[in-house]
Amino acid sequence: MNTTTTSTPTGHGSPIPDSIVAWDRLEETIDRLADIIDQRLTSHDEQLVCSLQFPEAEALAEVLDAGRHTRTAARLMHRWALTEPDWEDDHTREALIRDWLTIDRHPQLRGLEP
Repeated sequence: MNTTTTSTPTGHGSPIPDSIVAWDRLEETIDRLADIIDQRLTSHDEQLVCSLQFPEAEALAEVLDAGRHTRTAARLMHRWALTEPDWEDDHTREALIRDWLTIDRHPQLRGLEP
């Protein structure tokens, strides 16, 4: 998320780095979130995954993916699918979940480290 933007306050000609600081904080927050999720997945904390409904798991995975933590997002969705035995019955979500499973099983297809 190495996005650099600056904002110019009204009436001033020099840009200030407020938005750069905001992006850095957002990036740090997402990195910390990914670390927490990784730790919970590594420790096999099923309570975290079991407590998530599909929309929550999907939203969390999308945030992680946008923050360049695609492997963590894929692992989260894979673990979620393992705790939801009926996920294949929901045809609107099945393709999305299968995409996450493919990323988790074959990360090299997306250029990710195995």
